[in-house]
Amino acid sequence: MRNEIRIHGYMDKGYTGTGVSVECSIRNGFPGFDITGLPGASVREARERVRCALRSCGFKFPQSRILVNLSPASQTKDSTLLDLPLACAILHAQTKPENGGAPAGETIGIMIAGELSLSGQVLNAPQAMGAIDAARNSGCRFCIVPFETPKQTIDGIDVIQARTLPQAYSVITDIICGNLAVETEEQVENRKAVIFEDIIGLEEEKHILAMAVAGFHSTLLFGPPGVGKTMLSSRLHLLLGPYTDRQKAEVSRILGCANISESPGRTHSRMRILSHDCTQTQFVSGSSAKTPGEGALSHLGTLVLDETDKYTPKLLETVKDTYDKGYTQSTRSGQVITYPARFLMVGNLNPCACGALGNPDAICTCTAQKVTSHWAKLGRQLIERFDIRLPIRSQTDMLTQIDTPKTGDADYISSVRSALARQRERYKYIEEVDYNGQVHYSTSALLCLKDEINLFNRINTQNSLSSRSQIGTIALARSIADYEDKSIVTEEHFEKARSLRRYGLGDYYWRSLR
Repeated sequence: MRNEIRIHGYMDKGYTGTGVSVECSIRNGFPGFDITGLPGASVREARERVRCALRSCGFKFPQSRILVNLSPASQTKDSTLLDLPLACAILHAQTKPENGGAPAGETIGIMIAGELSLSGQVLNAPQAMGAIDAARNSGCRFCIVPFETPKQTIDGIDVIQARTLPQAYSVITDIICGNLAVETEEQVENRKAVIFEDIIGLEEEKHILAMAVAGFHSTLLFGPPGVGKTMLSSRLHLLLGPYTDRQKAEVSRILGCANISESPGRTHSRMRILSHDCTQTQFVSGSSAKTPGEGALSHLGTLVLDETDKYTPKLLETVKDTYDKGYTQSTRSGQVITYPARFLMVGNLNPCACGALGNPDAICTCTAQKVTSHWAKLGRQLIERFDIRLPIRSQTDMLTQIDTPKTGDADYISSVRSALARQRERYKYIEEVDYNGQVHYSTSALLCLKDEINLFNRINTQNSLSSRSQIGTIALARSIADYEDKSIVTEEHFEKARSLRRYGLGDYYWRSLR
């Protein structure tokens, strides 16, 4: 059985770089070598380097019309690291059967990066290290890099170092013929990153956060510096369930509009940490009016607001409005461009200006007025959007808990998936709503919580609650029941929901300032 391959090249762009799809067609006609897809000067010159390298290594250079296409065609390609993938694509096109042949096997992605000498040697290129990470983003199983490139260990990627063009192409031949072991998608999916198992203590907080992910409830973590707020918030995306077909299509379209050649659904891509120097324009749209900004790139993933009080008030207002609407809208260049942006918002915050509040080993020097002013930087409107406001307290006995039994990641994942299945069944006829935390997007979704609303109306004694707070409390109580695998919401679930929403509006877990 002959495997099919997709050749990707790597184009260095500073620290990150990007993947480029490389296709080659050889057809009858007057001999020539053309490259399409906006090749830069270094790529146009590569035609002569590749021609000479192939002949020096004993390969036959086709005396036909050669057309190499680099995609996406909308981006200029200018990198000498595309030499090796260009040469490999030409060799592969010469040996690929046009009709019939062995039955087709699996289609395997290969990332290739390297500059060629005229003798066919793969030159040392320190910037090729980024190709390994780009391979993961592009969904490749193999990555071929220069021999001097430090070999990194990345889950799901087999990194192969090559000294010469023949050595690199022999790897491709082995992959095509099935002589190299290839991990299946199922095997890659089964190897999960550690979520909470390596975190000592905080067992109750971890269960609350898992429940928040299960119901897609935005969460604000606050506590003294060093207690683990950022660490916890950066793990939540690992608990998100797999995309539905509709969700995968939405995310694929957004990534495509941003020219990101990344397979949707990979866990590392489902978290965006908002930079403190991000502007309103960058959040709504990218480099141009037609490209998605940070809001849209966070769609169906987590948007982490680290040290939330450090963002500008205008940016926080834009984040709040986007969260309410579920989409971003840009009117630059006289066009109205809309992208879906229904994200799980996760904020981190020190409890006071000096950061010592709640730390038993430090003395807080803030007055009550300073504490109130510190929280006022977020604004009441944004705080109300966080369905859960969770204090993370210092653990004075952390080292004594190292050997204490902990809930395994498999248990968290099982509870989240079970709750997710309940919600998808509940909202299967509601467009754009898949979770309890998204019911504010649709009035029809509230009708699915009729029993919960009736119970809330009977037991609610707080007449000062806004409509948003009431909806948030009802949805959160439903998520708590779903996470516990309960079909009926009880008064205890509502009491738990109220306790998780109590902080931030005059109550800061140490004492009420009202």
